[in-house]
Amino acid sequence: MGHKIKRGITIYSWHRQVEAGKLTWEDCIEAAVKMGCNGLELLGQLYFRYCPEALQEDIDSWEEMMWEYGTKTIAHDFFVDKTLYAHRNLTVREGVDIVRRHALFAKSIHCPIMRVGGQVDPEVFRQSIPILEDLGIKMGLEIHSGSSSFCLPQVQDVIEVIQKSGSKYIGIVPDMSMFCKEVSKSQLNLAISEGVDEKLVEEVEQLYKAVDNVEFRAFCNEQMALAKDDATKGFLARVRRTEYYDPKVLLEHMPYIIHCHGKFYEMDDNNEETTIDYPGVLKVLVEGGYKGYISAEYEGKPINGDTFEPFRRYQKMLDKYLGTYPDANYPEWPNAEPVSGGGFGVPVQALLPTGFKNHYEDGKCTGFEVQVSNYYYRGVPLSLFESCYVEVNGKLYGPESMRVAVDGEVFRFADMCDVTLHYWNKGYPATIIIDEPGGLIPGTEYDISAVVTIRAYYMREGIAAQIQTDTVKMPPTEKRVLEG
Repeated sequence: MGHKIKRGITIYSWHRQVEAGKLTWEDCIEAAVKMGCNGLELLGQLYFRYCPEALQEDIDSWEEMMWEYGTKTIAHDFFVDKTLYAHRNLTVREGVDIVRRHALFAKSIHCPIMRVGGQVDPEVFRQSIPILEDLGIKMGLEIHSGSSSFCLPQVQDVIEVIQKSGSKYIGIVPDMSMFCKEVSKSQLNLAISEGVDEKLVEEVEQLYKAVDNVEFRAFCNEQMALAKDDATKGFLARVRRTEYYDPKVLLEHMPYIIHCHGKFYEMDDNNEETTIDYPGVLKVLVEGGYKGYISAEYEGKPINGDTFEPFRRYQKMLDKYLGTYPDANYPEWPNAEPVSGGGFGVPVQALLPTGFKNHYEDGKCTGFEVQVSNYYYRGVPLSLFESCYVEVNGKLYGPESMRVAVDGEVFRFADMCDVTLHYWNKGYPATIIIDEPGGLIPGTEYDISAVVTIRAYYMREGIAAQIQTDTVKMPPTEKRVLEG
């Protein structure tokens, strides 16, 4: 089969294992190479502190790994956070400046393409063209089920800008989530295990195959409004984003496709993706003469306890439909154990076992401190650090009674709303300083829990609700002894 399609991997897929210390980023790069994938798609705010103003030492370490393993960074993923400020949306010029900063970062790591997620103002695309052309960096809007699909008017407006511009530096990045033949079995089974009515689950499964995307989403929205329990609402919120388009839709957009996002959910024992119409998609990409990368991304569960196994099966599926990849090599590689906790839609920030102590100012004990680590899937400016609640022996403390210390700077939550250039980096601690005159009793064991909310552009669109004092859901308490 004649084609020039190349293979890559989105190493975001393994970030939970890296956080848990089961893998290093170098392990992930080595695994990608063993799969025959020399192209790496990178979410810069995962690996690089303060991205897009990344530290040179992080850039150097990344470039050294690229050189050592013979790999290249094929795409950098970022977002134009429309709700960077809590009280207003970004202006167009602010959005363009975010593009400029990320394009400079992409150039610094020799990355030719940026994939921008979510909904982006078409005017941001239009006004970014001179910057992208000057830097030689291409930017593509991810076309993704639910959040930025072909059916949304704003997405069509961006495509119109791309078509009329004549510039090769703006385009689209199709995500394979748009080609789901059916609702994922794992989603259906999860719903039943959570207690969702089986008749509703079956109705959702059958209806999806019988109606178009708009009607299916309307049905899910109607049922969500009627639902009485969180499990049912959660199930409907997840599946309403599922979409199917005839893969031939890619042919009319082929001139503007600069990269492909190889999302996959479920790989069976025959190396087939059971949910997405990959045979149809791959046939169309070959027919259309696509010459770029397909970057594999997985958000499902490990197979047989191995996080790499789904990727092994995915590459063998591509072998089946695209021909054996000449550089592919399928040896045994280290087992990557599954990791629980955290998540994409509703971030759970981890309470750290260290740093539980009293806080002193001018020789007086004014409160106490706890530390939390940012396990959200990207580092964020402090303006997106929306709230924190800490519970100690049944007493709840909210944002109004605390300050946050990050990288030597201390802020009240009310003052962080416009702090956009000071970052809480992924995996790093923030110290929560809680006002409690006299503090707590040193050497005493306390029951303590904490929850943090990070705002992102899509959270105000229904995926995760903003936490309020009367609805805050604390994680299980942990035993902590206050340091002397």
